[in-house]
Amino acid sequence: MSGSAKRNRVERTALRYRLIYCDTNTLLNNIKRHQEPKMRQELLALQQLLALRVAGSIKMVRSRVALRELEKTSDPDLMAKLRADYEMLDQIALDEKVLGFNNQWDRFGGITHPLISDVQDDALREELVQYGFDRPDAEHLTQAASNNCDVFLTRDGGIVRHKEWLLARLSLRILRPSELLSALTWGADRGHCRPTSKG
Repeated sequence: MSGSAKRNRVERTALRYRLIYCDTNTLLNNIKRHQEPKMRQELLALQQLLALRVAGSIKMVRSRVALRELEKTSDPDLMAKLRADYEMLDQIALDEKVLGFNNQWDRFGGITHPLISDVQDDALREELVQYGFDRPDAEHLTQAASNNCDVFLTRDGGIVRHKEWLLARLSLRILRPSELLSALTWGADRGHCRPTSKG
C-alpha cells in the first residue's frame, strides 16, 4: 500500500476514533521508563499515534485527573517530563465543574472562591467505584465518558479486563496504544482490532 493510500485509510478510520482520552499511564515518559519488550512495542505505537495527532489525523486529550496523578511523582525530573507530555495533549472540553462559591466578607471587603470538581458526573464515578474500579480510574473513565470520547487509551490491565462492559455501559473503546495504532492502520471497527499483545 502506498504512503498516500495508507494515510487516507488512517484518516477514514480515525473518524471512528475521533476523540482519544489518554490515561496517565500512556504519557510518553511513563512508558519510556519501562524497558520490557512489551513496553517497547507500546512506546513505538504511542510515538506513531502522537505523530498522527500532530498531523491532525486524530485528537488526543487529557484531563486534570492525570495532572493530579503526575504531580505525586517523587522524582522532580520525571515529573517535569510527564508535565511536558501532559501539556502536549489537548485539554478535554469539560474538565472542571463549578459546584458553588465560598464567599467571605468582613467590614473591609470580601473574597469569593469557586468550589471546583475535576469530575463531571459524581453519580457515574460512584457507579464505577461500586463496580470495582479504584477511585482514580473511575474518575478518568467518568471524564472520558462525560466528554463523549470514543477511545480510552490505557495500559492498565485492571481497566482493559473490563473493556466489553465499558463499551456496553459507556460506549468507550478501551485500547492500548498498540491496539489503537493497529485499529487505525487496519481499519478495524467496533472496538475490535488485530491483537498485538495479551494481558
